[in-house]
Amino acid sequence: MSQLQQLRKDLRAVATKEWAIGSAKTKVFGEDSYGAGDVFLGVTVPDTRAIAKKYQYLSDEELDELAHSKYHEERLCALVIMNQAYGKAKANQERKTRYEYFLKLLAEGCINNWDLIDVACPTMGDIFLRDQGYGLKDLKKMAKSEDLWHRRASILLTFPLIRAGRLDETEAISLMLLGDDHHLIHKAVGWMLREMGKRDKTRLTQFIKSNVYSMSRTTLRYA
Repeated sequence: MSQLQQLRKDLRAVATKEWAIGSAKTKVFGEDSYGAGDVFLGVTVPDTRAIAKKYQYLSDEELDELAHSKYHEERLCALVIMNQAYGKAKANQERKTRYEYFLKLLAEGCINNWDLIDVACPTMGDIFLRDQGYGLKDLKKMAKSEDLWHRRASILLTFPLIRAGRLDETEAISLMLLGDDHHLIHKAVGWMLREMGKRDKTRLTQFIKSNVYSMSRTTLRYA
């Protein structure tokens, strides 16, 4: 039995029908919603992370197959393994390769729910700290996308920058997304603004005062 086959067996061993139903309720909202068509095994996030750690040395070929799975938890598991591989990378070129693979999965629709974005971006955004070839123009391009997940990624990718004390990118992308009409963007922007405020309360206060009538109530509340 291959490592991928064993991984899939382990996921199904801890899956429950009740959790699958609960997951669908929180990530799929109607036939025409962003989560329509997603299929759930019924595995909790802690169990998924534990299994991902067990199989963190999955080959790139097996990882790619897992990342293209129709099952939500298998794609989540692939992203956690991808994060682990990024974290173990010793050369910047390998980090860039992992980041570019993340972009590929995003473009192919494999990263297609809020929790998948939220797992991958706080790790993948580290590349903006390490490589001057990536910068605000790349984030702006994502923020202008018609695709919901590219837009959410554009703001979540700034999380590592915030942790490092670089706040310009978060503020710039937040301004671009203030007029977005999707609640998942409202929440993401407010969340990152709040994180920005933990590093610089004055800057957050000034941002809110300048834009309070332009942001959604959800963004304001989260911030």
